[in-house]
Amino acid sequence: MGYRVLVVEDEAVVAVGIRAMVQAAGHEVVGVARTGEDAVEMVAETYPDVALVDIKLPGIDGIETTRRLVAQSGVVVMILTAYADDEFIEGAAEAGAFTYLMKPADMDTLKANIEIAVARASEFALLRKESEDTRSALETRKLTERAKHILMARLAITEENAFTHLRQKCRNQNKTMRQVAEEIISADDAFMSVIEKDPPKKERVHTES
Repeated sequence: MGYRVLVVEDEAVVAVGIRAMVQAAGHEVVGVARTGEDAVEMVAETYPDVALVDIKLPGIDGIETTRRLVAQSGVVVMILTAYADDEFIEGAAEAGAFTYLMKPADMDTLKANIEIAVARASEFALLRKESEDTRSALETRKLTERAKHILMARLAITEENAFTHLRQKCRNQNKTMRQVAEEIISADDAFMSVIEKDPPKKERVHTES
């Protein structure tokens, strides 16, 4: 499925390359914004499905740009940058970015991450319906992501099936996604606490002399 994509990149040559990859992946580029401020204005005019945002931008940086885009339009934001600093990654996640992709990214990687980001955005839209505001929804999203990965590890299921399982528990138990996620996390923490008190002994490896 093709999506409408806004590229937020201040380096013209890099922006041309990203535009070409996005188009080659089967998506439409609705515009290229050179600054975060331009991105906020262009999203309101072009209604993209996805915004590819660089971290280092003139004016407001990519993290603040992400925060404003998520709060004002709910567009799916993907960070596409050359910077892998933990501070940037954590800031982007806190601001509401759905994926953090490193440059240079090839077309297949970009295409896959766009699909992942859009899928996660669909989940986030459900969370926003039961949350009072965007900040609360972001907090619930973090808990949900953690609960999903617990289910994936414990039950050996896919991320999609883990989220489906969470939704079923919400319906069956008449609880919010946050309540269900917190219960799963709490149960997992309790399980690990018991294991850590009496960890399994490592088997000795016998070697032939």
